[in-house]
Amino acid sequence: MTLPVFPQHILPTRLTFKIVPNSKTVTSVNRMSEVWTRPGAYWVFQGSWSRIRYAVSRELDVFIDSLDGSAGEFMMWDSTHTQLGDWGGSIVVHGSDQSGTILQIRGATPNALIAPAGDRFQLDNYLYKLMVDAIADSNGMCTLNIRPQLFKVPLDGELLISDDPMCKMMLPDNNQGLSFAERKLVISDFTLSGYTSNRT
Repeated sequence: MTLPVFPQHILPTRLTFKIVPNSKTVTSVNRMSEVWTRPGAYWVFQGSWSRIRYAVSRELDVFIDSLDGSAGEFMMWDSTHTQLGDWGGSIVVHGSDQSGTILQIRGATPNALIAPAGDRFQLDNYLYKLMVDAIADSNGMCTLNIRPQLFKVPLDGELLISDDPMCKMMLPDNNQGLSFAERKLVISDFTLSGYTSNRT
């Protein structure tokens, strides 16, 4: 199923787009700490739009209403992010039954830097970030160290998307949306948030 894409021509004034880990820390009264690193990290975003013209505001309003609150899913992009790697070749998943924060790939330009740490890619409908520089070996293969963990088991040969990678998101509640309480041609302020949708 093709998911709707949040309107890419309506750029936010401010945008936070980051990974939220699922680690847990318990600190005792003597300041000793126990830390658990657990799977379950996910992406969140919060965008603010300022001084949007009425026609554009209506377009956003229709898009949000079409999601039916947190029941809907959509693809969200990070307008603040710039890729620095070439991502040369035709990079696909290498092997099956992969999980966790390591991904084997093939099809990259041999003996070359695929992308530096911090670059991102999309696999299926989910977004991942490189934690270390990815360098292909003489066969165009590489082991990617990524965050968050793989949201689903990828198929062998599945394509990695590095151009404008996006993530499947959902709204946190049913109260997201614009306010048209005043008759103005410009909407002064509007905020929207969401997080990774990992439904089965």
